[in-house]
Amino acid sequence: MREQIAQSYAEAEHLLEEIPRFTQKNPLEDTRGFYEYIQNCEHDRYSEKRLGHIIHVAGTNGKGSVCAFIESICRVSGYRTAMFTSPHLVTTRERFCIEGSVISEEMFVEAFNWLAVQIEQYRKVKPTYCPTYFERLFFMGIYVFARAEIEITILETGLGGRLDTTNVVHSPSVSVITEIGLDHMAYLGDTIEKIASEKAGILKAGVPVVFSDRKREASNVICKKAQELGCTCYNVSDNDNKINAIQKKFIDFSVASRYYGYGRLIACTTAVYQAENAAVAIRSVEVLKHEHRMDKITAASIREGIKAMHWSCRMEEILPNVFVDGAHNEDGIEAFVQSLNLAHTGTCVLIFSAVHDKQYETMIRMLCGLTMVTDFVVTQIPGERGADLEALRLLFDKYMDKRTQKIHTCEKIEDALALGLSVRRDMGRIYIVGSLYLAGIVESIMEDYDDRF
Repeated sequence: MREQIAQSYAEAEHLLEEIPRFTQKNPLEDTRGFYEYIQNCEHDRYSEKRLGHIIHVAGTNGKGSVCAFIESICRVSGYRTAMFTSPHLVTTRERFCIEGSVISEEMFVEAFNWLAVQIEQYRKVKPTYCPTYFERLFFMGIYVFARAEIEITILETGLGGRLDTTNVVHSPSVSVITEIGLDHMAYLGDTIEKIASEKAGILKAGVPVVFSDRKREASNVICKKAQELGCTCYNVSDNDNKINAIQKKFIDFSVASRYYGYGRLIACTTAVYQAENAAVAIRSVEVLKHEHRMDKITAASIREGIKAMHWSCRMEEILPNVFVDGAHNEDGIEAFVQSLNLAHTGTCVLIFSAVHDKQYETMIRMLCGLTMVTDFVVTQIPGERGADLEALRLLFDKYMDKRTQKIHTCEKIEDALALGLSVRRDMGRIYIVGSLYLAGIVESIMEDYDDRF
């Protein structure tokens, strides 16, 4: 198979989308072989050293938010930043950010075509090599970031750690592991310990690691791996952050750290779990500052960076009193429920869908315990990954309180949104939750927003 050259952004995205996203990945040694090859392209023009200080982030929940907090703090501090994240919600370009902005369509096409040429050249050495969807995006990111004179690069893993494509990087400055939960068990293992072991696979000898210390069984695994590799551990526990107040548009919280204490931090969200993610991010940039003399990072820039951070679909208000949250597994839904119980007043409507390989029965059972929800609107994620609409409806019917709660079904997500708006009471809130795919489709609908809503 010969690599194709794209003439436009639409064509480049189409060619990428033709590559199945959930196929057997290449052995890491093969991925590393190609990574080493492009390291030497054009007199080291795309070598890892051109990415600046690398902060490598793995975990189950909160990875994207932690990356976004770190990026915002570093950018506000005066450093030139790049960030590679996944998945995207609307456009593939979202995965590549420079200085807080997604890359242009022109740069995306340029990176796509550069990679196609490099793959063809590499096949002269290894004829069978064919990068996966995620591998291609990662290598495109290397091209984009290496050309941009970056000082700090934040890399988010995909669903793994040890075997993740991003784990080919040689020398991160800080490794970060967010909260570990039971997700992607078919790939990573069926216990917290097994999943933690996979995530801890990103640790590198002597590189400090910052990790969420919420689950002791995960922390034990991370600490043991860190000790084997001579990594200094910086744990972030539940006791390191405190919610001071929850307002309509923001939370006021405090974070204690090894170096400073931060009182009255402001995050522009009502999601209380973001205080925990912010604590992990703060500890990470503090380690970067003190281990690598990044003196432009200060208490003031940390405070400003936390307030300036925006991350789509994390309790994001997309219309007046309409919020979308990307919670898509048991721990994520638990955090979402906690936020509503602490911050919500009055009644609300909840729009839900899920993909078929998630533990959605447990998610639905937890959501049905929200006494402020008067109506559930269940919808269908299109394509093969969407959970069956009738199966979802039956589970809500099983767990909800039929005396105070109603259930509605809509095959189309757009219709579900319209129905949710029609049944809410007194302009109460609507929450959309259950899947990042659902969140992405809702975001796409909002791009074409009109008076229908």
